[in-house]
Amino acid sequence: MSIYRKVQAIERVFASLEREVATFQESTGMKCLSGCGACCKKPDIAATPLEFLPLAYQLYKSGQAYKWFEELRAEPEMANCKAFLPFVSEGDRGFCNQYNQRGLICRLFGFSAMLDKQGVPQLITCKTIKTEFPEAHSVSIKHIADKQPVPIMRNFYFQLRAIDTDLGQTLMPINKAIEEAIKVVLSYYSYRQRRGA
Repeated sequence: MSIYRKVQAIERVFASLEREVATFQESTGMKCLSGCGACCKKPDIAATPLEFLPLAYQLYKSGQAYKWFEELRAEPEMANCKAFLPFVSEGDRGFCNQYNQRGLICRLFGFSAMLDKQGVPQLITCKTIKTEFPEAHSVSIKHIADKQPVPIMRNFYFQLRAIDTDLGQTLMPINKAIEEAIKVVLSYYSYRQRRGA
């Protein structure tokens, strides 16, 4: 499968997730605190390279892939995600400078559930949402207990792995995942250019 087709398949998974998250938020009143960005400041976020393939592809198409790749390699211990904007300026939509191409973990966190050992969904959200929106948090817990729909993390990771098992299986630090995704895209197009020459 070509990189472009993989990106399209990943974006379909993301679109499906966005619909499920929107339904969950509408049913429960759950939302992020405006101007927060605390989850992006977490230094140990793990992701798979596959979930950042759309970002890597977009960076390649816009001519920024080599720059990002070199910056990520030059600073392997970077504390925050490369896409994180520590200072938001007027006109910025938030703390992510690649919001439309953010990874699966970025889309899931706060508004999804993990299955516990008994297969019972448990809400995965942040302390800020719990303290700032306690009523919505309580409604969400009841919503899940009543077996109402909630995005399940595992299901979306399985969908991604079905697109590319190798790239969708290994969790690594978020910046390493972005670097690996860029490397895959650059290698793919480099090979195609050599073949076409």
